[in-house]
Amino acid sequence: MKKRICIATIALLFLGVLPSLAQSLQRHSPVPAIELAQPNGEKFNLSSLKGKYVLIDFWASWCGPCRQESRHLRKAYNTYKNQNFTIVSVSVDKPRDREKWLDAIKADGLVWTQLLDDKKTSDSYGVESLPSAFLIDPEGNLLSQGETLRGQDLMKTLAKYIKN
Repeated sequence: MKKRICIATIALLFLGVLPSLAQSLQRHSPVPAIELAQPNGEKFNLSSLKGKYVLIDFWASWCGPCRQESRHLRKAYNTYKNQNFTIVSVSVDKPRDREKWLDAIKADGLVWTQLLDDKKTSDSYGVESLPSAFLIDPEGNLLSQGETLRGQDLMKTLAKYIKN
């Protein structure tokens, strides 16, 4: 009986860890593809930005910290947009909240590429909290993720990789 409980416990632990291992992204490794709809309905493919540094920003219109982060994203975009850099924001808003998403884009002055998540995309990046950001290099490999891409640290991280 103890052996069965032990085996069952190990199996449950393994099954609980396996999905997070599959979703963890490794630095200097290719990031998952992104092909999602833009506000105008046209499909956008991340591979179209090959050759640029891209900050992938997962957010939502209802997320207070995400909306506060917008000013840092605008500053980064305006500073580096002419230096081989852009931002792709992926909203995890539900399709039924499309109008709230579009209103937030306008209200926050988000002029870069905006996409609506299909759940598979955020899952493939292992997004568990918002906002979540990933910086990829011109070859499509992960350079940085997490806290170094938020607030004042965002500009420091970008300066490290994007040289004038």
